[in-house]
Amino acid sequence: MNADLERDLLGAGDGLQDVVAALRAAPQARVPDGFAARVMAHLPGEGGFVRARRRSLLLLAAAASVAAALVFVSLVFRPVPQKPPVPGLAVCQRADGSFSSSSAAPYVQAFAVAALAKDPSSDRAALDMAVDTLVRTQDAAGGWGNAALSARNVAALGQAEAAGVARARVPRRRGLRYLRMNGINELSTAELVREAKDALARLGTSGDAGLVRSTALAARL
Repeated sequence: MNADLERDLLGAGDGLQDVVAALRAAPQARVPDGFAARVMAHLPGEGGFVRARRRSLLLLAAAASVAAALVFVSLVFRPVPQKPPVPGLAVCQRADGSFSSSSAAPYVQAFAVAALAKDPSSDRAALDMAVDTLVRTQDAAGGWGNAALSARNVAALGQAEAAGVARARVPRRRGLRYLRMNGINELSTAELVREAKDALARLGTSGDAGLVRSTALAARL
């Protein structure tokens, strides 16, 4: 028993002497020699528990690595969702080379020409007719009545010329001259696509197949 504790107990009063004496007489707990070794012997040693635990941790780490690799592969090689195909334009082309009978027909023609010019599988005869229709509506000044339509038609003729339609070259140059004289910026392909997307968003449901397909295909250039 601790000497300081024994001294405090003895000094606290005569009645505690019997308690101190009892504590002294109590058998002291003693761990037999070799007790710890016998306990450890009953536990799985390096070849049992430790090895099994180490093997479990290795398997868990390997599984985590495989899972991470699979996630990475699925993200990197995940197939890019494809846009659903839009039916071709040639079936919607009218005898005069236009694609719509609505009041929006003049605005749709540029979309149709651009879409046909950028589609390598399109009918070349349909593109030639579409360009002829666009050129027929060009006025003596080289424009098409207003700035927005003129810029759009010049951009569409540029697509046709790039696709090898020689008849689009001269009308396009006249259109460019008209734009410069009137301080109008030439539309890029990206701007033409953006206009088609805006028009498509406003279009909603329409029974005019040529109008819908021309706008939808131009929005995907």
